Amino acid sequence: MRARPHFMRCLAIAACASAIQGCTWTLLTAADTAGSLVQAGMSVASKYSSPDYVTGAPASLRSVCIELNQTMPAGDIVPVLQLALQRRGVDSMVYNPGTSPPGCEAMLVYATTTSWANPSFSDDPKAYLSAIDLTLLRQGRVLVTARYQSHAYTLDRFSGAQQKVDALVGKMVAARGP
Repeated sequence: MRARPHFMRCLAIAACASAIQGCTWTLLTAADTAGSLVQAGMSVASKYSSPDYVTGAPASLRSVCIELNQTMPAGDIVPVLQLALQRRGVDSMVYNPGTSPPGCEAMLVYATTTSWANPSFSDDPKAYLSAIDLTLLRQGRVLVTARYQSHAYTLDRFSGAQQKVDALVGKMVAARGP
C-alpha cells in the first residue's frame, strides 16, 4: 500500500514536469517568433525613409544644377541625388560653387551629417547619414526645402543614402511623365 502513494507522487511530479517543459517550449517558441517579427520589421523599415519636414510645394522642373558641397566628405550623395531626380524625369548637372552653368532652371544645394552607432544585434559601430538638408532654389528664391534627421531609435537610420534621398526628392520635385 505504501507503494501506491509513492507511485502517485511520482506520477504527479512527472505530469508537472511535463507541463512545465511544455510551457517552457511554448515560451521559447513565442520569444523566437517575436524576435523574428521584430527583425523582419526592422529589415522592412530600413528600406524606407520619410522626411522630418518639407517646406514648399513640389516643384515642376525639367533640369536642376546640383552645387557641389566641398565641405562635405566625398560619398555617394551626389550620384544618389542625380538618380532620384532622373527617376522623376528631371535632368541634373553638377557644378562647383560660384560657377553655376547658364541655363540652370533651378539649383539644388545640400548638406549632410554622418554619425556612428551600433546597429541592433551588433557590437561593431557603423557610419550612417544622420541628417540630410536639401534646398531647391530658382533665381535666388527658395522653392522648397526638405530635411531628414534620424533619431536614436529610428528604424531607418542605417538605411542607405538612396532610400533617404529618394524620399526627400520625392517630396520636393513633381514627377514628370516619360
